[in-house]
Amino acid sequence: MLGVLVVSLLFAFHTAIADMIRVWSNQADYSHGFLVPLFSAYLLWVRRSKLPPLVEWPEYWGLLPIVLGVALSSWAGMTNIAKEFCQGVSLILALGGVVALLLGRAGLHWAWPSLAFLIFMVKLPDRFEILFTFKLRQIATTASNFLLQTIGYPSYIAGQGGTVINVGDVRLGVEWACSGLSMVLTFVAIGTAMALLLARPIGDRIAIVLTTIPISIVSNIIRITITALVYIAGWQWLGDKIVHDFAGWLMMPFALAFLWLELKLIDWLFVVPEAPDRDDILKSATATAAAQWIVPEQPSNDKNDLPPAAPQPTGVAP
Repeated sequence: MLGVLVVSLLFAFHTAIADMIRVWSNQADYSHGFLVPLFSAYLLWVRRSKLPPLVEWPEYWGLLPIVLGVALSSWAGMTNIAKEFCQGVSLILALGGVVALLLGRAGLHWAWPSLAFLIFMVKLPDRFEILFTFKLRQIATTASNFLLQTIGYPSYIAGQGGTVINVGDVRLGVEWACSGLSMVLTFVAIGTAMALLLARPIGDRIAIVLTTIPISIVSNIIRITITALVYIAGWQWLGDKIVHDFAGWLMMPFALAFLWLELKLIDWLFVVPEAPDRDDILKSATATAAAQWIVPEQPSNDKNDLPPAAPQPTGVAP
């Protein structure tokens, strides 16, 4: 049954899968999509202890998400409205339906983190992506210009919707590739993966996920500011050949360092008492039980408690 369902899904969603692979290959912002299914499969393996050992199948209500997924994919293909996004979501729905059909609610409890993580392999709707990218460009331009002015450079913003930094004869345009969209999407996926794997309280995991976007934006702002300083210094050859691209590669470990500092700050602010050692618990329990049940005998002054006297002889021995 599992084989039949997998083959059926591949047939129904082969166009959507091909489109996603094309997006991963041709758009650098979504190149991390190749790793998302691999991590989802690894997460299934890590959570294998939650897999129900015995189930009664089929759970026919699992057909509902499969039908909804196929219908959504067909609608997106006919109308071409957010096609890649809707088809990706429909594939995730259909996979969830397969799990529910074969394993029921217990199977969904096992697989839901992996299914939810698959959303990071899906391309954003075009309209939202354009607006989000343009807003990221404006934020990066304004913040980088503020840093340059703070350092002491007479910089100002002008041209192309407020995305060009001017310092004397130097004009640094924050283009589409420098918006930080790739950094945001990749780092949010990495932060979510860390939150799913780390053995930390739920509050720490939520904080990790919520701070991935601001950390990635700050990292991109620092990258643009450093690049601008290199061009202002007149090292255009260095900026073109090394700094512009190399700084982009360095931003990911830089953002991970920020995330590590965040976890350290959480540990400093919220101290969790360590669990006592198992051997200490056993020793303490043993000593308590001995004190309660083993009571030493005390000397008594009551005459009734004295042992009976030995019998006295009644005659005289010859």
